[in-house]
Amino acid sequence: MCCILNIEARVINHNINKNNNTDTQLLQQILSYVNESVAPCDDFYQYACGKWHEGQQLNSYNEIVGMLDHRVNERLVTLLEQLEQRKLQPDSLEAKMLSFYRTCRQSTNVQRYSKHYLELVPPNAQITWPQFVNSSSHWAANKFHWLETLARLRRYGMNNVLFKLDAQPALKNSSSYVLMLDRPNFESSTQRLRVLRITNLMLQSMGYKGSQYELARSVAKLELTVRELAERTAIYDAPPGNYEELSLAQLELYVGGKWRKYLELLLEQRIPANYKLYAYNVDYLVGLMRLLADWDAKVLASYLMLRFVQHLQFETMDSDERIECAQDVRRNMELAANWLYAEHFLPHEQLQPMQAAQQQLFEQLRAQFLLQLNSNRLQLSTEQRQLLREKILNISLNIGNMPQVANRQQFVRQFYADLQLIDNQDYALNHLRLLEFRTRRWFEQLQQPASATNYFYISDSETAYSSSPYFMLRQNVVILPYGILQSPIWAQDSHDIFKYSLFGFMLAHELMHGFESQGLLYDTHGNFNKLGVQISQSSSYADSVSCLLQNETDYVQEREADIAGIRLAYDLYFGLNSHFNQSQVSFTQLPLKQLFFLNVAQFFCGNAKSDSFVDHDSDELRLRQMLINFTPFAEAFGCQQDRDKMHPADKCQLW
Repeated sequence: MCCILNIEARVINHNINKNNNTDTQLLQQILSYVNESVAPCDDFYQYACGKWHEGQQLNSYNEIVGMLDHRVNERLVTLLEQLEQRKLQPDSLEAKMLSFYRTCRQSTNVQRYSKHYLELVPPNAQITWPQFVNSSSHWAANKFHWLETLARLRRYGMNNVLFKLDAQPALKNSSSYVLMLDRPNFESSTQRLRVLRITNLMLQSMGYKGSQYELARSVAKLELTVRELAERTAIYDAPPGNYEELSLAQLELYVGGKWRKYLELLLEQRIPANYKLYAYNVDYLVGLMRLLADWDAKVLASYLMLRFVQHLQFETMDSDERIECAQDVRRNMELAANWLYAEHFLPHEQLQPMQAAQQQLFEQLRAQFLLQLNSNRLQLSTEQRQLLREKILNISLNIGNMPQVANRQQFVRQFYADLQLIDNQDYALNHLRLLEFRTRRWFEQLQQPASATNYFYISDSETAYSSSPYFMLRQNVVILPYGILQSPIWAQDSHDIFKYSLFGFMLAHELMHGFESQGLLYDTHGNFNKLGVQISQSSSYADSVSCLLQNETDYVQEREADIAGIRLAYDLYFGLNSHFNQSQVSFTQLPLKQLFFLNVAQFFCGNAKSDSFVDHDSDELRLRQMLINFTPFAEAFGCQQDRDKMHPADKCQLW
């Protein structure tokens, strides 16, 4: 293997100027990451990705999707600065995008400070936050009502503080949105207070006049008490339908608190007392009301203030550089940024053949999964297989997270028609307006959910500026952001081995999210289905998942999608039913099967630290777990069973 790669590198370096085609460029990039001092059967991640960092030392991104995002942001900078040279209608969509970009570029540090945000968003109309009161004055604690304050903060996107409230598709009717109420989650570092030292520094930076350490300890104790209540009342391993349907009047009677006023402040409209919502863990809500009644109002207000500041810090780009400000436009005005990007960089004559090719690949993966279902490895009943067959046949592909309407420009302009931004340098003011706008649009789905034609996902900020594809469980749709339509993940004129390996795996991974432990619970319409629960709880499926958990993970659904996705993509290209030409290609001496796995590995190469991954294991762990459970990988590289680390005898398989 090492000799082939050495020869390969020399041939490419000699011929690159004479034969500068797409396949040669893609191959050169893959080989440039390979560290031949590591045996592929010993540590494939270090072998395939060991030199990735050498060519990326001056870059701001840590992995391949970050690289694609950087390119998208650079292109948006070009577009936004071109808009500055045009005379725009003041209320046009382009003017609004440019206004926020300018605000990001020109604002002073003071206008980005958390203190300034808090001045713009007080607890209510009668009082300010406690730290803004002079030591000689008295903070009117009797005018503070924590549920009212939470409603005001929820309008800017803050959730999962003391409780979670969200608009979600109804469990048994995904075309209708309902309000779901639940206990908070403290698992992620972004879902709880930081360490005491950081909390103290935050209070100090916001001008708190008293003993910061004393208050920091008090709010930390409050959060710990709430967390213990949430854990004590949690109902683990309960089915998704384990909620209580309550009217607002019933909720106020059973739980206590002015929930009707909370919703009216949040939704900015009158709500009848018989309005229905769905509450999980009602015992937690009852306990929360009793618990908070005994806490000092100043401590409680400070806790909400600190959590709001953390939320804002997560949502804010702390930079006025051009590239970061373009990214800020993406994360806050995603639909507009997608439309503008496609209009200028993906014209119809370029986008249409790409969409056709990707749709064809999607259909081929769908057909391959049907073959796996027909083999019935899990010994499912006819009824169970029919449920899954209907679901796979009805999963759709949305490229660009754009509505499938005839006039997209008109749709996008109408979506932002009532957004009002101020063309000045107050970053916090405009940022708050955008956060409020996105939250309002999200809750508007309670009255008018999107249809199949005008559907697009109103993303959270992290999803909005990422080019990673994702699966919408309740909508049964895979979304491919426009940013993914770039080399090396997608090159329209490349050989199929490149498209069906890296891009094919990514698409297969998302497709398989519909058929992992969580995805199985929902049918072709995204509705909860007890038959799917039966499949997920069957001994054959449970044994497969248990096998995957021999190497512990907090993200079992991601591991399931990895394991099932690599098999689906590989079998499509190399399986018995493959229609692809598997003869050796002219541009490389590498066997196609080795090239397949080397190209897939690009998705996992990077410099990211192990603690920087969100809702996933580290890339290194993911690649290793995926391939040690896949015999064709060991066969491709000649690994020896139980002698090489990448080829243990015991392997896990789902479908």
